[in-house]
Amino acid sequence: MTPDTARPPAGSSGLGVAAPHGDAMPIRAALEHMIAVTYGFAYDAVVTRFEPYEKLLTDVADLVGRAAAGVESRRAVRVLDIACGIGNVSLRIAKEGYTVVGIDAVRHLIAIAREKHHAAALPNLTFHHLDLARDPLPGSGTFDVLVSMHTLYWHPDPPALLEGCRRALKPGGHAVFLTYGRPAYVGRTYRDIRAQEGTGAALRALRWLVPTAIFETS
Repeated sequence: MTPDTARPPAGSSGLGVAAPHGDAMPIRAALEHMIAVTYGFAYDAVVTRFEPYEKLLTDVADLVGRAAAGVESRRAVRVLDIACGIGNVSLRIAKEGYTVVGIDAVRHLIAIAREKHHAAALPNLTFHHLDLARDPLPGSGTFDVLVSMHTLYWHPDPPALLEGCRRALKPGGHAVFLTYGRPAYVGRTYRDIRAQEGTGAALRALRWLVPTAIFETS
């Protein structure tokens, strides 16, 4: 599990302080927003200029390119980024020229993604607050490629999510799923990297390994 999978709670209903007329006070929303902003800053601090993560984004973009091979205009290729979080993957793919829609069930993460999108000024990128396993998707059945990074193993209803993915894709579309097959072993991985690439590379890897291990146990 990566830091991107330790996510703020989805949805905004639930506990809150009751107002005189029974409506929830905005305390919960403010708390969720604070958690999401903290998460966004922490995640960016971990991955920014972190070479393995940058390589991962390049690999994902390359897989999208392979899935869209033969299409003359990249802008004509519609890509759906599932559980996009703060939008890093969506932004990277959009910068490659594809038309990208990022979706996430946590509305505060979508708010952060939209702020980053506004700063990037990419007309081929949009974000929507929804859960593909539960909510209707605008443009369902029209996507050429969908990307799901580290989503299946934390989602509360993976079969429904996969069914939503199937509905989202056009006939002959492609899906790119990335997930882990084992937990992050900090000590073992640190020793392996140190043996192969030296102490400096192993220390830099802790920037990713330690948050991953923490979030796996949270």
